[in-house]
Amino acid sequence: MTQYPLDAAADQVVHWLIEEMKDGRRAWQVRATRTYIQDPEANLESFGLSPEADVASLIAVGSLEADLLGEHPAWCLRLRVEDVVGPHTPEDESVPDAPEEIDLETFEAEFILPDRGTAYVSVDAETEEGKRQFDLLYAEMIRDRHRG
Repeated sequence: MTQYPLDAAADQVVHWLIEEMKDGRRAWQVRATRTYIQDPEANLESFGLSPEADVASLIAVGSLEADLLGEHPAWCLRLRVEDVVGPHTPEDESVPDAPEEIDLETFEAEFILPDRGTAYVSVDAETEEGKRQFDLLYAEMIRDRHRG
């Protein structure tokens, strides 16, 4: 697969997907997860902590993958949001170790609506034909008939 970055706002992509799924014209397969990872480059001093503190800075990562159901998908729309949570001690087990499945509305509420973090939007296409198929859908997304 080849990855192509998209010049689209994360909120527009998620809003469009939610409206598309409500519309029911197409059958979508959407997978969203939330996970937490340590930020190895965090400057703990910016949080008022010494570099020797037994603390790590966490990043909340929201990942979303969407494609059409039915035939073998030739492309996959991907959205990733990375948001710095802040300091976290090893004993604090308030965040799960493994990715958590979440629904699209939860993804929107936690990663899109509060305009958190940095978002990356891309499409992975298996072939040039798959990319052309997605480009037709992408043109619809940019026009966004749902907002009219």
